[in-house]
Amino acid sequence: MSRLIAILAGLLILIVAIIVAVPFLIPMETYKNQVVSIVKEQTGRDLRIDGDIGLSFFPNIAVSIKDVGFSNAAWAKEKEMASMKEMRAALKLRPLFSGNVEIDSFVLVDPVIHLEVRRDGTPNWQFETARAQAAAPAQPAAGESGGAGVSGFSLGEVSIRNGRASYANAQSGAAFAASEVNVDLSLPGLDQPFRADGSLVWNGDRIAMDLKADRPRALTEGGDTPVVLAVATPKLKADYAGTLKVLGGLAFQGDVKLDVTSVRELAAWAGSPMPAGDGFGPLALSGKAGGSGTAYRFTDAKIAFDGMNATGNLTLDTGGARPNLKGNLDADRIDVNTYLGKSAGGGGAGGGSGGGDEGWSTAPIDLSGLKALDMDFDFSTKEILFQQIKIADSALKLKLSNGVLNANLSKLNLYQGAGAGTLTVNGAGATPQIAANFKLAGLAAEPFLTDAADFKRLQGMTALDIAVTAAGRSQRDMVSALNGNGSIKFTDGKIKGINIAQLARNVFSAAATGWQSGGAQDTDFSEMGGTFTITNGVLKNDDLRLLSPLIRVSGAGTVNMPPKTLNYRVEPKLVASLEGQGATGTAQGIEVPILITGSWSNPRFAPDLASMIQNRENIESTIKSIREDGGKGLIRGLMGQPAESGAAGESATGGEAAPAETPPAETQPRPEDALRQIFGR
Repeated sequence: MSRLIAILAGLLILIVAIIVAVPFLIPMETYKNQVVSIVKEQTGRDLRIDGDIGLSFFPNIAVSIKDVGFSNAAWAKEKEMASMKEMRAALKLRPLFSGNVEIDSFVLVDPVIHLEVRRDGTPNWQFETARAQAAAPAQPAAGESGGAGVSGFSLGEVSIRNGRASYANAQSGAAFAASEVNVDLSLPGLDQPFRADGSLVWNGDRIAMDLKADRPRALTEGGDTPVVLAVATPKLKADYAGTLKVLGGLAFQGDVKLDVTSVRELAAWAGSPMPAGDGFGPLALSGKAGGSGTAYRFTDAKIAFDGMNATGNLTLDTGGARPNLKGNLDADRIDVNTYLGKSAGGGGAGGGSGGGDEGWSTAPIDLSGLKALDMDFDFSTKEILFQQIKIADSALKLKLSNGVLNANLSKLNLYQGAGAGTLTVNGAGATPQIAANFKLAGLAAEPFLTDAADFKRLQGMTALDIAVTAAGRSQRDMVSALNGNGSIKFTDGKIKGINIAQLARNVFSAAATGWQSGGAQDTDFSEMGGTFTITNGVLKNDDLRLLSPLIRVSGAGTVNMPPKTLNYRVEPKLVASLEGQGATGTAQGIEVPILITGSWSNPRFAPDLASMIQNRENIESTIKSIREDGGKGLIRGLMGQPAESGAAGESATGGEAAPAETPPAETQPRPEDALRQIFGR
């Protein structure tokens, strides 16, 4: 027996010696030529092996190859599809006998891979396999055993060192390139955690990744496993902790955190640059994410974007022609100006604030970004900023479809007032279009008009009803194409810095220019307003009226918005009535028509003498008043001066004034002469 054991031991030693020695006895060129031939037969491509080949079978099956290249398709730009400076691989021999695969090491040094897709859709990794298929052995029939199964799998040292990869698609135009690819993998066993960490340089930025999966076997069997993933670049940091399933479709559920330094820069870096403009800057979000297939959800979300903060829930479906985003958000503020570009705040009216009449901005308005996705959103917010207008606590519903944004503001609080309205922004075509319809009441006029039109000369409570449309590729085009109608009413207010009586006196002394022509005093009123229409940027009003004790003002004219000019006629009238707000009767009095023309910031005021002379009835009553008290009381009232003791028809000492004698008919003054005397001309 001992002799038999000795013989067997000797045979075993001989076999091991042969396994170890054979690779050294057989020339490596034999292996090299056979490998090159097999690759050519199977793929139709050439395999280049310019370096040494190392091969051993004990204690591990190991192979090393240096300076290797694999030729590309004939139509491809690069000569070789793949190449590497060195490949080292070692497979443990003993575990194979028990059905386990243990890769001791697998290292690629300086690998380079070029992937290309031809214009007709053919990829360069599609090989000539006709002969290979014909020579391939028949596959086992259903139910037949295909050999012993693998009961275990593990990885030792698996890494890529200083790799490079590129992808170019002539059909879609997509192109990507990565360099300095370094990856390390670790898998002690299918029931032990899998780790992967590494980095690469893409578009000039280094991307670092760290991945851990607790139960790798579950992924291979269609189950899920806890996963932790961290990705970091100079432009983005993302973290995920949850579960992952890969077989039968990707599915995940877990906590996510994302920080982006600039969405605009990230989009450009990723190869999808956004149109020029402002906004789309810093983004930070966190919450619970989940999804499978093309549907994703984001709940308990906390979002900080472009200085705005919000909480809510989001869902995203990428299965349609465009991504479809739905959800609800409660935001602290929404700054629309961020996305309107620099033209949003330009071109405001001087409006009597002392500013100039700069032209409207000609900067292009680009709304093509509205076509990037569809959206159905419910918003609530504490503040909305649109140009200089500040809207307080509000609720709105946003619906974006095929480049058309509809905003329904069901709750609108601003400048002490409230209201509702709708806004439509159409970016589907080449020419942007806007439509707005708002009803507002109880607004404080001065801050509202200051922010909306830079007009600072009006105080009071405001009610506004307006519906307008506009289309154009710039702010100037929009204003020139503005159409609509509306009404406006101010109550219990004042026109600041303008005394209508003094204005009348000044313009009849000499035509005046500038808002300062009305003096430094104010004109109080109980009610002022009217209706208007807008046609191609020209606002027309025919029923302006101002009601105030002792003064009535009516007016009509146009406001040409593109050049920012006025052409208006107002008729201040001195009346013997203290009736103000809500007055319905037609008061009789002395009319003082004034023409207002010129620029918004520096208008010209001049009397309409021809119209006054034609109004004979009021002229006759004026002359009668002059005969009774010499015109003193009338002039004092008109000029806003305090009246002396005694009403018209009484003497300065309080006694009854002597009746004036009627002058002969031939001495009756002409109306125009009387007017000139009244106004000092």
